[in-house]
Amino acid sequence: MKLKNSFTLIELVLVISIVALLIMAVGLTSGIRENAKVHSAAESVKSLRAAAESYIASGSMTYTGITIDGLKTAGFLPSRFTAAGSNPWGGDYAIAANSDANKVDISLSAITAAAAGRLSALFINSAQATAYSSDTWTATF
Repeated sequence: MKLKNSFTLIELVLVISIVALLIMAVGLTSGIRENAKVHSAAESVKSLRAAAESYIASGSMTYTGITIDGLKTAGFLPSRFTAAGSNPWGGDYAIAANSDANKVDISLSAITAAAAGRLSALFINSAQATAYSSDTWTATF
């Protein structure tokens, strides 16, 4: 009796289907990870904004001189909050007075354009402006 050394059409279709499902699963997983990064960054921006508002509520007349270290020292941010290299893309968080000292800018560096677009969409109703330039996303509150 002679054995056949070839695949049937059904076996080939089955293998191709399994490979296609695996490729889709990997694509979905990377989308979920990126979504988690965007939402994690958004929560940090909200925390920085709340800390900045507390800075003003504590008696500062403008945002001039605001820093992350100053917000931590004043107790408006947890002491474990790290600005350098800690955003989900490995970049920095920054906070500074806007050119209008009554507004504050919160920035994330080393961020992708797609993530910047998603962050801007999340803050469309609360930020006065958002911008993306040279891998840095900035929201003005």
